[in-house]
Amino acid sequence: MKKIKLLSLAVSLSLSTLVCSPVMAQKADSAKHTQKSSKLIPVDRIAAVVNNDVITEVELQSKVHQAALQLRRQNINLPPMDNLRDQILERMILQRIIEQKARETGVRIDDNMLNSAIEQIAISNNMTVPQMESRLKQDGVTMNSFRNDIRSDLLTQRLREREVDDTIKIPESEVDQYIKDQLGPEKRRQYNLQRIIISLPEAPTRQQFENAQRTANKVLQDAQRGANFSQLAAKYSRSSDAMEGGNMGWKTASSLPPPLVDSLKGTRDGAIIPLRAQTGFHIYKVLGVRDPGESDANVSVKQTRVRQIFLRPTEQTPENVVINRLKDIKRRIESGDSDFQTLARLHSADPSGTRGGDLGWLYEGDLPPVLEEQLNKLRKGEISEPIKTPYGWHILQVTDRRTQQGVNERLRNQARDNLREQKLAEATLEWERKLRDQAYVEKRINLPND
Repeated sequence: MKKIKLLSLAVSLSLSTLVCSPVMAQKADSAKHTQKSSKLIPVDRIAAVVNNDVITEVELQSKVHQAALQLRRQNINLPPMDNLRDQILERMILQRIIEQKARETGVRIDDNMLNSAIEQIAISNNMTVPQMESRLKQDGVTMNSFRNDIRSDLLTQRLREREVDDTIKIPESEVDQYIKDQLGPEKRRQYNLQRIIISLPEAPTRQQFENAQRTANKVLQDAQRGANFSQLAAKYSRSSDAMEGGNMGWKTASSLPPPLVDSLKGTRDGAIIPLRAQTGFHIYKVLGVRDPGESDANVSVKQTRVRQIFLRPTEQTPENVVINRLKDIKRRIESGDSDFQTLARLHSADPSGTRGGDLGWLYEGDLPPVLEEQLNKLRKGEISEPIKTPYGWHILQVTDRRTQQGVNERLRNQARDNLREQKLAEATLEWERKLRDQAYVEKRINLPND
């Protein structure tokens, strides 16, 4: 089971931009002409039309420059500029479609949530918000532009949670089958992967299919000949991790699509694997293989059911105010003036706040040591004093304790997590493809030849 993540948002700071605009030109020849002549040059052009909205050349150039800096900082060679522009434009088109969908369905990100996310980004980069703003300014990024990018990321996350995450169902029969299968070495094995996705529309024409297949074959040949896979991903892939070189990180075999797992059997570092999927042509590179060892499925394990309320100090709400607010919340619960769940929904800055602060059944080691130490001292129903962690301040309440025998419930939770991760990855790709296919999109820039 994964460690409990108190804060779910992790956003890279490597954002930069380039703003350029044409100017009005005026020239006068005083020797021959008495009248001045002037020529108007358009301030901006349309790069793409997306439903009833547009993406401008200035916006596109800004994102291209940002992506180029990000790739350089990761030591990934830049693809040809035409390819990079088209790659970034496709991502901008999808993002614009998602933003439009969010507005239509009433998904909103309020300023409190946005400010909290920005503060967490600064903290994760060992900066204050003013320091981060200064760093962004050095890279040519205005704070307003940065805020818009983060708001857009949060909107995407919220909309996906509503339209994709909540639709994922894991039947207990699948959990049982997972537990049966994952005890074998092939299922518990883990792979460090990169990927390139050459996508297809939902109902591709013959020409669209042949073009995608031709591109996929070229990319596969280049990868097999030893071309830089990260650069190929940045140039061709339509996956969300393209600008990170297609890096997927370490994945357990049971969390990957079965056809890919079958193809991964017996592979070694550096192997290139092509797959035909419903969403298009997928190409994977194996960076590493490891076996974490046998799972201990029949043990006695202690579990604690926990609620929490989490607050984060900010410039507007300094640390002493946060501590006093948590103490007041604790006093109100203990006096019967309110209950933990209601106050968690009203005040907690952690995603668990929407569930009344419920973190579910936790195992030893699921919480940071400073929290677990205090948790072990609490009796059932007791509420802790405010506890400080690197993330902020917490109060905890133990609602129940138990010892599990036989098949470890942790294993079942891990099975659900892995199955959900697998289904979510596939469902997200399908969701993005349908959104793109249903939108009216007209590109008005020159496309790359390959």
